[in-house]
This record gives sequence, structure tokens and C-alpha cells, in this order.
Amino acid sequence: MLERASRTPENRRRRWRPTASSAIACTALFIALGGSALAANGLIQAAEIAPGAVTGRAIRHGAVEPRDLSAGTKALIAGTHGVGATGNVGPTGPAGFPGTSGVNGANGPNGANGSNGVDGTNGVNGSKGENGTNGTNGTDGTNGTIAPLSATQGLVALPTSTSPTTVVQLNVPAGKYVVFAKTEISQTGAGDSVECLLKSGATTVDQAGMKTMPALAAVPAALQAVITATTSPTQLTLQCTVAVANGSANFNSLIAIPTA
Repeated sequence: MLERASRTPENRRRRWRPTASSAIACTALFIALGGSALAANGLIQAAEIAPGAVTGRAIRHGAVEPRDLSAGTKALIAGTHGVGATGNVGPTGPAGFPGTSGVNGANGPNGANGSNGVDGTNGVNGSKGENGTNGTNGTDGTNGTIAPLSATQGLVALPTSTSPTTVVQLNVPAGKYVVFAKTEISQTGAGDSVECLLKSGATTVDQAGMKTMPALAAVPAALQAVITATTSPTQLTLQCTVAVANGSANFNSLIAIPTA
């Protein structure tokens, strides 16, 4: 009994090629099966060939081709070489090992910007806060007092051709003042001249003079100035002199009014 070879993918794909031994066997089988047909044609019959008379060497290579064989002989040869019907599919083999991760793909292009969202509704206005309490009024300051400073002097003799004589004086603290001075000059001669000076310290701030006075005349003189006293106290003075005859100064006064 012939043993059929196991079926493998290689066996299924492999085409059958006759060998020298298979060719001899096929020829002998052909003669045995087809003897009557050959006899009808006047050829050598199978009974006329002794067993073993035809060997592989007696047949030229390639002399017997598959087309020379009958269908039955081909089926017999196919069964001899294990070419049968296709068998059942075997069980599924175990899963293979996971493959390595693929390379990351390139980043796709940026998508288009989405449309702007709808504006939200305005929030409700907050409640009005309470008014703060009024602060207390500050206390009024005391009224500033502007008290004028003044000095007066009666009759003062004015000798002829001497240095100016002080007829009235007033000491004031440091500050700014409007100063007024007044006197009345008399002389005993005829055609005399008189001069008066208003001074702050050693500085003359105003002066007045009269020449060719009438004989035995009495002439008033008024002086004024705005001064700034930088030292405390500062002395204000009214000084007068006559040039020829003896004279006098009477009704003398000084008034200093402080300014802000």
C-alpha cells in the first residue's frame, strides 16, 4: 500500500514532474491496461512483454509525456505521489508579537479661527452707596488786630545852622509799615529856609523843604513813606533844621500803620 505524503503548502504548490522510474511504471501500467486496444491496432500486446523486459534505460528521456497517458493513468499517478483533495484548514496559530510603534506623523495645518462669540449682557448697576457724614467745621481764628503805632511831641527849638534836630520819634517792631509824619515850623527872621527829614534808622525815607519863608511865618510840613523794618525795634524819627534865624517845630507827630 502506498503511503501518502503529508500535505504542506510546498507540496500543494509543487507541480508533478515524471522521473525515469515513474515513467517505466506508467508505461507498464499503460500496456497492461491498454493491451486490448493495441492488439486491435496490430501493436505489441501486454501479454507479449515479459515482466521486467522494459526498464528505465530502455525509454529515452522525455519520450513519454503527460499527454501520452490516459486519464486513469494520470489519476493513478496523482494518487501515488500524494496529490489528493485539499484537506481541512488547520487551527489558527498564536498571535504574533506587537510590532514597534510607528513614527509620529507631521502636525496638520492649523484650523481656521472660530467666529467671535456673542457679547454678554451688561451687568446690573450696583446700588448707590450712602453719603458720608460731613466733617466738623474748624474753629474760627481770632481776628487780626491792626493797631497803629503813634508818637507826638510839643514845641522843640531849632537853633540856627546846627545839625538836624529830632522833633519826634517812634520805635516799631520788625515788620512792614505805612508811616505818616507831621510838624509846623516857625522862624524869627526874614527870608529863611527850612528842611525836614523822615528816617527809618539811619536811612532817609522822605523829606520836605521850603525856602524864602515870610518873616515870622509858621509853615506846616507833612511826610509819608512805606517802610520794612528788618530789626526789632526800629526807630522812626522826624528831624528838622533852619538855615538863618532861630526857629521852632511844634505839633509834631508820627503814625506807623502795620500792613499784612
